[in-house]
Amino acid sequence: MKLYKAQTSALLIAVFLAAAPAARADKKDDLYAKGTAAETNGDTFGAKAAFCQLASEDAGYKDSKSKCDTYTAEATKALNRFNLNFNEGVGLMQEGKYDQAEFKFRNVKPPSPRVPDAQAKLAEIAKLKQDKAAADAAAKNNADQDAQMKGKLDQGIDAYNRGDFGSAKGSLGGVTGKYQGDAQGYLTKIRNYEAKMAEAAADAANNNFSGAASAYAEAVKLNPSGPGDPLGQVGKMNQLAVKANSSAPIAAAVNNPAPVKAKEVPKIDVARYVSDGQKALAKGDFKKARRFFQEVLGQDSHNQEATDGMAELKSKDTAQAVATDDDPLLSRLIVLFYEGNDVESQLNNYIYTGQGKKMGLANFYAGASMLTRYYLAGATDENLKREARKKFKAAKEVEGFKAPEKFISPKIMKAFQEAS
Repeated sequence: MKLYKAQTSALLIAVFLAAAPAARADKKDDLYAKGTAAETNGDTFGAKAAFCQLASEDAGYKDSKSKCDTYTAEATKALNRFNLNFNEGVGLMQEGKYDQAEFKFRNVKPPSPRVPDAQAKLAEIAKLKQDKAAADAAAKNNADQDAQMKGKLDQGIDAYNRGDFGSAKGSLGGVTGKYQGDAQGYLTKIRNYEAKMAEAAADAANNNFSGAASAYAEAVKLNPSGPGDPLGQVGKMNQLAVKANSSAPIAAAVNNPAPVKAKEVPKIDVARYVSDGQKALAKGDFKKARRFFQEVLGQDSHNQEATDGMAELKSKDTAQAVATDDDPLLSRLIVLFYEGNDVESQLNNYIYTGQGKKMGLANFYAGASMLTRYYLAGATDENLKREARKKFKAAKEVEGFKAPEKFISPKIMKAFQEAS
């Protein structure tokens, strides 16, 4: 019996020993086939794993060793490429190039240790894109509101310039946001204008015609086109003041209003106005730039920065002037004319240096000022008379110009009408 068991055990061992080489050969074949399949599918890391395992077990099995070396090098390149993709993705993300960064992060693949980091960055980009979309929507909404408010502001300014204060208040009162300060500035002008007109009316009712003329003149400085015809009222009040005061000197030949002592003009911050004018000019807002520069020149006619600004404006702003355009410098000179001041040189400076665009009105008042001097000097200086007629002729040549005859001496108006 013992002999039988020993024989059986020996037989089993012999069978096992005979089968082991065949099993090992099958495993090697399987590994090689697995590596080949990975190679065919472009799976660098799978090919490396199979061929290198096979080579470690039998370096002489077919070409497993050379394939292990090849795919080890390729795997290293792939890992380096994944790492580079991650780093480039971080840089693109910092530059705000989210779509390009996403492409880089999606090309960080296993078995790279950067895969979890890349996935976290993709989630972060998704959140950043969402936030940017919300910010862009808010910015567009703000831009739309700003455009709407700018439209209201422009409507209000246009209404103010043409003397339609009711419409101006309606438009300017509804302006909010970044343009609210500008709108409030015009509303303040309207309130001040209305206060001066009310003051003038009260003075006139009390037969204080000189005071009324001064108050109307202040209204003219704010807006010569405002309701109630402030320019015309200045002339009327001056004439009534002459009649009421028999001791006042009367120039019968000219029938020009008696001078009214000008109230002190509030001083402006010249540096700020110049700066604001330059900013408006840079933005292409020529009307606004012109107003700032003219305010400066009205206070300091020799200011070089404002003069340079007006020169640049003249070369850039080719639009034709319209009657409703705001022109604080010319308005101030006209008021000074009615107050009995000599404004010829300032008017000529306005004309020849391009400080404004209302050349018809500027030439008319320059001629009126010259003709006033001609009559007051005894009507003997024919050269002065000829120069005045030249100014009138230049005014007539401006398309659409209409002389303000309601408050000008009939003699001066007759000379204007005859000028050719």
